[in-house]
Amino acid sequence: MTLLQQQRTDLESIVGRWGEALEAWRATGSDRDRDSAILRFELAYEVAWKHLQSLTREEGLESNGPRQAFESAFRLGWIEDEVIWSDAIKARNTAIHVYRESIARELAGELERLLAGFQSMLKKLPAV
Repeated sequence: MTLLQQQRTDLESIVGRWGEALEAWRATGSDRDRDSAILRFELAYEVAWKHLQSLTREEGLESNGPRQAFESAFRLGWIEDEVIWSDAIKARNTAIHVYRESIARELAGELERLLAGFQSMLKKLPAV
């Protein structure tokens, strides 16, 4: 399996598990399930930008960080709504640098919209 294939497999798995964590949180309302969904978002974000970095390099574009990787993917038509990705960058930075209950609740309220963006992106990425 190539690096690109492994990254894609990992990303698809993480996004799927993120969806499962969101469903569990909706069903239980528990902080543990909410926190699990937030963690899955963070993992998906990390794997996504690194996969996009690899894919965009294959297209001859340099992507040295998450913002540049998402911008390149937008230019290539692999992601549609650049606002979602800007929000994802902000949400990830907030989630990993500051933990407050109020921030966790606010971020959790955005997870479904962000998940939809990741799912849409997965459908548009080139085959590996």
